[in-house]
Amino acid sequence: MRVTNRPLAAGFVLAAACAGLLAACADPDRPEAQVRAALTQLEAAGEAGDVGAFSELVSDAYQDALGHDKQQLRDFVRFQVLRNPGGREVLLRVRSIQLTSAATASVMLHAGLAASGDGTIRGDAYAIDLDLAREGDVWRVTWAQWKPAAPAELL
Repeated sequence: MRVTNRPLAAGFVLAAACAGLLAACADPDRPEAQVRAALTQLEAAGEAGDVGAFSELVSDAYQDALGHDKQQLRDFVRFQVLRNPGGREVLLRVRSIQLTSAATASVMLHAGLAASGDGTIRGDAYAIDLDLAREGDVWRVTWAQWKPAAPAELL
C-alpha cells in the first residue's frame, strides 16, 4: 500500500469523515445529534462519490484554511471521485464536538481515506478541525483545517 500525504485530499476525507460522527446520540432533536447526522451524510456522499449530495452539506460561505471556497472544494472532491473509480473507504474518529452556540459547532476528528483507482491502493490519514453552522434546518460545513496525521491516530 502506498501512503501519501496530500493536504487537499482532506477535502474528500472531510466528506467521509463527517458522516461517521453521527452514530451516537439518542435524541435526534439535540444539536449534537444533528451535527453527527450531517457528518454521517457527508461520509456517505463521499464514499458513494455523490458530489452533489456532498456539496449540499457545505455552506456557500465555506472557506478553508488555505483560502479555498465551496466551488474549489467541490471541484477537488469531483477530482478525487474521478481519480478513484474503484471506490473509497473512510474511517473517522471523532475526538470532540463542541457546540459554540445553538447554531454553530466545532469538531475535531481524525480521518483515514483508502482509495483505489489506477491499479494501486492509496491511504491517507488526517487530523481535521471543522466548523459547522445550522443554515435553516441543515447543518453545513463552513470552515475546515487539516494536516497529515500518523495512521496510528485512527486507533
